Amino acid sequence: MSDEKFITLEPKLPNHCNELSKAEEALNKLKYRFKIIEIENSITDKKHEFFYEEIVRVLDYVGRLSISAFTLETSLEETYLLKYKRTPKLAKQLWLEHYKKIHHPYNILKNRCFRMLDELDEEYIRVFDKKPSNWKI
Repeated sequence: MSDEKFITLEPKLPNHCNELSKAEEALNKLKYRFKIIEIENSITDKKHEFFYEEIVRVLDYVGRLSISAFTLETSLEETYLLKYKRTPKLAKQLWLEHYKKIHHPYNILKNRCFRMLDELDEEYIRVFDKKPSNWKI
């Protein structure tokens, strides 16, 4: 679907391009450092805890940035329903696509964080044949 059908948002979302780039850069640095640990087979409890905390810190940062996108949900839906009141199915489709597009840059980084957390735990389990100490279940 082209962006032409999307409505203009008022108030506009903040531009988080710089902040998201910084988060991506931090993740890339962590990923590089983690790859070295994987190659050297040198994961420890301390290293696991460090990487876990750093990844969660980036995840929290990106999550906080995305709060502004969540605040638009209701007003965005109402605006589309008003604009396309004769075609509610189209209104819903456009609203959902627009909402998804707004969240896309945040979701990409959040998903990368979750994948990195999984990779971190998998490496720990592979080396020690047990779950990391931060697992509660």
